[in-house]
Amino acid sequence: RRIYPSGFFIFETDFRENRVRFRARGWVLAAMIALAVLIFTVPKFHEKMQIERSHMKRLIFRLSSLGDLILSQAVLEPPYAGETHWVVATEFHGLLLGNPKVTKVWDFDRKTAGGLVAWLRFLVMLRSQGFTEILDLHSSHRTWIARFYFKVFAPATRWRKISKERFRRIGYEVFKRNWPASFRPTHFARKCALLGGGYGNERPNLRWIFGNTSPDVSGRSRIAVVPASAWRGKEWPTERYLEWMKRNAQASHDELVLLGTASDRAAIALRDALRREGVSFVDGIGKYPLPDLARMLSECTSVVGSDTGLLHLAEAVGVPVVTLFGPTRADFGFGPMDEKSKPVQTSLWCSPCSKDGTLCFRPVNRYECLRQIDASAVEAAVHSILPQRKTSTAELGTL
Repeated sequence: RRIYPSGFFIFETDFRENRVRFRARGWVLAAMIALAVLIFTVPKFHEKMQIERSHMKRLIFRLSSLGDLILSQAVLEPPYAGETHWVVATEFHGLLLGNPKVTKVWDFDRKTAGGLVAWLRFLVMLRSQGFTEILDLHSSHRTWIARFYFKVFAPATRWRKISKERFRRIGYEVFKRNWPASFRPTHFARKCALLGGGYGNERPNLRWIFGNTSPDVSGRSRIAVVPASAWRGKEWPTERYLEWMKRNAQASHDELVLLGTASDRAAIALRDALRREGVSFVDGIGKYPLPDLARMLSECTSVVGSDTGLLHLAEAVGVPVVTLFGPTRADFGFGPMDEKSKPVQTSLWCSPCSKDGTLCFRPVNRYECLRQIDASAVEAAVHSILPQRKTSTAELGTL
């Protein structure tokens, strides 16, 4: 009898019985058993994971405001296998109603619902839905109450929230341009995308608002002007807008469209000034509901205005913008995301002073940061955008 060992098996020859036998080494036998176990268990594990994914159900809290709701929709761009529900204030539900990536929109009426008691009743209704995960993109008093409620009555629900980065923001406000760039606030859309499981370069895409039809883009350049903001400290002076629009009307054939709500003081003041000066423009103040407004913006070659929500909407439908920054700055967390967009801002030492322009501490020449923005700088920024016509639908969703 002779034995011939090899790498994987051991061969044994028996000359008396005229036969050859072989047996596997111990580690090979163990590996074969493990492989057989994997072959039988992996499909069942995969099937179990598919069942769990089909039951995934997340709830997103972001109730307001216009610009923040638009930017926060970057959280929807990373792939998600389960249902997505969104809690939003009633007056802004049009920004989410009909979004193909949102299963259900829960709107809460902050003005007439009745305060804390109504909010708690609302939370009871939400808890009954059996959400597996909650993303808090607001970090407000209401969502703090909601977090406490779910921790007590639905502890299995995973809760994650966005950081307001107060240290980064206050440090930038105090130390101004001396504050290191790496410590400055992260862009809000980037934070939302990361919280949603993305890479951080995703950006909101709101082309779904006006359906499958393509916008009507004529050969003539159309520039939308948005002079008003929710915060008066962020508005460029009316006389500067008037100066730029007069120069633009004289030097080019661009169609100027004035946009805003019927209660926007700055937009109404600019409209009256344009009429007095005889400058040709299209009056769109208070005339467009949200879907039509999104379509109007998508048909423009550029949008010029203050640091406000409509400029975020323009970028979300693929239009580059020229944003005028004064008490805020482009790297303050809410600047333009499109590489074609142009921020216009001065190098005044006291900027930035606050996130909404309410804390200007200059005793004289208040909001000098906006007054120092010259009409020629805006004109140059607009002209640098005009040859770059449109952003394709495929470009939206990532930077």
